[in-house]
Amino acid sequence: MMRMHKLTLAVLAILGFASCDNESTPRPFGYMRIDLPSTEYAPVQMASDCPYTFDMNTEAEWAEDKGGTCWGDVNYPSIKAQIQLTYKDLNTVDFGELLDEVHDLAYKHSVRADGIRDEVFSNAKHDVYGLLYRMKGEAATTTQFFVTDSTDHFLRGVVYFYASPNPDSLKPVDEFMANEVVKMMESTRWKNK
Repeated sequence: MMRMHKLTLAVLAILGFASCDNESTPRPFGYMRIDLPSTEYAPVQMASDCPYTFDMNTEAEWAEDKGGTCWGDVNYPSIKAQIQLTYKDLNTVDFGELLDEVHDLAYKHSVRADGIRDEVFSNAKHDVYGLLYRMKGEAATTTQFFVTDSTDHFLRGVVYFYASPNPDSLKPVDEFMANEVVKMMESTRWKNK
């Protein structure tokens, strides 16, 4: 019996020393693969009295605000993202104040953002002009925009994710949503024009 313990101890010691030569390397940290929605679009189906329309991803869902304001959300359930849209009739509000408000709301994220880039958007053929804000870093929202005809219509949008703002893990979804916003801006039309 004592002999068996000595033999077991000797075998374990040999195995222990033999395994010391291998360098262990930690496994790299990885994120789950995210399946992005398709890039097929169709005109959004909203209340007929809303004065604007745009093309929406066929896998997204339109949820109109019940207040009859033509506000609403474009939801992307598969990637837990949302574009919140607010519409203002420029005949009832001051255009300059709206521009200041949009600018202030975008730059409130400068506390957490590593940087903010804005891009001018212009579609003179359809009288749609706007600005796209892109935030880098751990901001609560990474993409905001507005489009307007500067006389009658003003549409503002903000992208939100139902996740912590981790730029590394959200990067593919963030880039996808930024492209969705650009597509939305490009396809926006005013119904009375």
